[in-house]
Amino acid sequence: MRSIWFCFKLIEGCLGCLCMGIQIEGFLNVAVSQDLYLYITVFSVFTCTSFFGCMNICMENEPVLKREVIWNGFASFGYFITAVTTMYHAEKDLYLMYLSAKVEIIEAEMGHQFFGYSKTQAIVAIVTCVVHLMHAVLAADILITDLAEAKEAPEELGEERKKLVFYLGGAKIHNRLLKLKWFRRFDGRMLPTDVR
Repeated sequence: MRSIWFCFKLIEGCLGCLCMGIQIEGFLNVAVSQDLYLYITVFSVFTCTSFFGCMNICMENEPVLKREVIWNGFASFGYFITAVTTMYHAEKDLYLMYLSAKVEIIEAEMGHQFFGYSKTQAIVAIVTCVVHLMHAVLAADILITDLAEAKEAPEELGEERKKLVFYLGGAKIHNRLLKLKWFRRFDGRMLPTDVR
């Protein structure tokens, strides 16, 4: 399961770096100012914590599910707010505000750098928001399932419940990766002292 958390955190960190790069490039090339501190704070805090989470997993520590749910929920909300405020600033731009015809709007958007940066940043922020939200929902699902199984006694069930099984890249790829010793150790299926 650690491999799946690692992939989520790595993808979130890379998307956060992409958001930061777009914001910095747009800030340096466009004279219009936005809520720069909000964007840089959201992007840098959640990107750094994603990469620190990757390092934590690489040091063979198990992620805490409650923390994953709460933190990724906040991250998802933060990226959603940045996407909405980015497009709000683009919509209120004086250069684009008074255009009426659709053809005029499309031609003006193509030539106007501020709108291009804002649109790209909003799209990448929404994608990052969705990845964080998927991470939070998956962690919440596992947490709720574990809590429900802990409350129910096995004799009340009458039969054993199947445990949730998650695969990295699908069942075939995951099973092929499990043949590798380093991946079994990384995924938490083998202790560092086991020799096979």
